[in-house]
Amino acid sequence: MSRLRVPSTPSWRAPRPRVVGLGALLWAGLVTGRIGWAQEGSPLPPTNAPRTAADTSTVRPAPIVTWGDLKGAAIGTGLAALAVPADGWVRSAVRRPEWQVLEGVQQLARAGNLWGDPTVLTLGTGMWIGGRLTGYPRVAQVGLRAFETIGVSGVITRVLKASIGRARPNHPPYDVWDVEFGRGWESARGDGAYEAMPSGHATAAFAFASAVSNEVALIAPAHARTVRLTTYGLATWTAYSRMHTDAHWLSDVVLGAAVGTVTGWAVTRWHATRPGNVIDRYLLGSAVVTPIVTPAPLGGTRVGVSLTWP
Repeated sequence: MSRLRVPSTPSWRAPRPRVVGLGALLWAGLVTGRIGWAQEGSPLPPTNAPRTAADTSTVRPAPIVTWGDLKGAAIGTGLAALAVPADGWVRSAVRRPEWQVLEGVQQLARAGNLWGDPTVLTLGTGMWIGGRLTGYPRVAQVGLRAFETIGVSGVITRVLKASIGRARPNHPPYDVWDVEFGRGWESARGDGAYEAMPSGHATAAFAFASAVSNEVALIAPAHARTVRLTTYGLATWTAYSRMHTDAHWLSDVVLGAAVGTVTGWAVTRWHATRPGNVIDRYLLGSAVVTPIVTPAPLGGTRVGVSLTWP
């Protein structure tokens, strides 16, 4: 396996103005050039009215991956690359002793970490199953999209972590450029010290934000802005929390945010252009709920439910 070693001195300097400016331009491109739902091959009805599963008159299946997805992924990768020279400087700023001793900040950082794992996955699953059992199909639909997006983006992130093999900032020699390609596959069976890039917590938090906000924009556009600001705000705090606890470098969370966001675009668009697809028929169809009461092996009673899909 090859090992990439670059002098770490540049990583501890404040970013140059031209780097900051280029990063701002790339970020503007990511925001303004974000996937348009009316891309070629994936037109959707205007989002000023909720869609229904039966509304197929103007919908044709979109590709799994579009040029918009590739553009978003490229910009996110570019932003992560630009962040690498600033990683050490940002870590020094975030890890200042006077900042770390503030109990309020510590509590918020713990909350941000919990939001990225396991809260978003638990919440998405709960919305999906709970919406189905209580007769709220739109809630179930949003929850399922979040569940799917977190799952797909998690697989992508796991492969990237293991392949890149970057050391975490809290692992000796605390070097921004400590990268050995493929090393993360071995680390995955241990303490995960070489699985820094990208951040899994940031991936999951932004995947949840992307899927939920995009889905709400389709089925309840009046609430889209509030949901987008809330979910992306929480995801951004999760990304900060990963740096605050010294689990990730800045570039790790930037790449994780890109993976989660772009995956959310792809998943919600795939479903939106394929109404009544087999996944939705099975996972959002009518479920038969059967209570189960059985004696436990060591005494007592087990109570549960059986869910049967058509």
